[in-house]
Amino acid sequence: MRSETGDLNAAMDDLNTVLKYEPGNALTLYNRSLLSAQVGDYEGALSDMDRVIAINPSNVLAYFNRAGYFIEMQRWDDALADYNKAIELYPDFAKAYMNRAFVELQLGMTRASREDYRTARTKVAEYEKATAGGANFSDTTKKYSNLLALDADFAKSGGFEDEMLRHRDVDINLKPLYRFVLAPDRDNANYALARRYENRLLDNFLASAPLPVEVRSGSADLPATSELLTGKVEDPFFKGMQDMGLKQYSSALQHFSEAVDKEGQDPYAQYYKAFYLMNRGALRAEMIEFIASFESNVQTLTMDDKGNTRARVREQVTREYDYSEALQDMEAAAAILPSLPYLQFNLGNLYCLSSRFVEAIESYDKAIRLYPWLGSAYFNRGLVLIYLKDKEKGCIDLSRAGELGVEGSYDVISRYCEKEDRP
Repeated sequence: MRSETGDLNAAMDDLNTVLKYEPGNALTLYNRSLLSAQVGDYEGALSDMDRVIAINPSNVLAYFNRAGYFIEMQRWDDALADYNKAIELYPDFAKAYMNRAFVELQLGMTRASREDYRTARTKVAEYEKATAGGANFSDTTKKYSNLLALDADFAKSGGFEDEMLRHRDVDINLKPLYRFVLAPDRDNANYALARRYENRLLDNFLASAPLPVEVRSGSADLPATSELLTGKVEDPFFKGMQDMGLKQYSSALQHFSEAVDKEGQDPYAQYYKAFYLMNRGALRAEMIEFIASFESNVQTLTMDDKGNTRARVREQVTREYDYSEALQDMEAAAAILPSLPYLQFNLGNLYCLSSRFVEAIESYDKAIRLYPWLGSAYFNRGLVLIYLKDKEKGCIDLSRAGELGVEGSYDVISRYCEKEDRP
């Protein structure tokens, strides 16, 4: 608030007070770094941003802003290295390409500069075409040096014990959407065969795929240099999965749309369309979440340490995120294959993100009826129930998720479900 009203000295005093009590609070370090840069203290800004990157080495904006400091200090090689890292973490970040082109020009790298400039403009055009108006992070005029509002996800530790973060309020994310992803091999199941989800249509699709594929919650964890991601394939659906693995969202969206629209000769083609719609819907939701993360405004279930719901502290400009296109895709897919539990699970997540909590619980119910060992559905339903003040049922669900091996279940139980014996 003080920063927005121009009282930078008082704003800095407040940040210093926070860091006096929590020296490793990454969010505060990040904001103090930006504030220092505003007043021309680039050495101080650099020192704080170095610590942010040590705590969270995958934060795109930390590298992006530190590169800006290096530009002001005319440390061109260091700026280039940081823009390289930002682009490595998110290859579709148009603003990073634009700024890297400027740095390369200062270093006499005219050909590379020209190529980066073209890439930036191309990516902006791709996003405008794919999202009917463009996405914030493709806007080359947008500033990414604004102070961030409270976001505990930003401040997750990168494993440095001396920089542990202690937040009174904790944001707990839903287990992510299921989608088809490229897998290291065709037998990548990590669960007991007795609990394996069996579906003849799905198994036939996976077996006939030109590349090894699996259905999983969340993104694939293949390295960007993997031949699976860089090899040549003709089928647009698998091209889309390659692009998705490389975080090239706009081209992935176009390939998935091509797969949805094509008329296949396979006798199962009308049913496979549900798989294409599922991936396109999941990708559209992921694109929204990435946009939101740049604004420190990801929609999550938010509870304090006593299990009470609270409103997230938002930026000065409030923006509602529209999951309607993702929902339309997922609902269309579920209309084709209503018995696929992954689609019902995905609907639960998207209804939840759209604040349609009763429908979310109904969808998780369907997913569990269809596949009683879907632990992530118990986990997410448990969180929604706790959010809606039905703590007893929510904790039972979380316990079941823990029994099924869902990571993080017992941490949530210990925080929100265990009764306190203290008076």
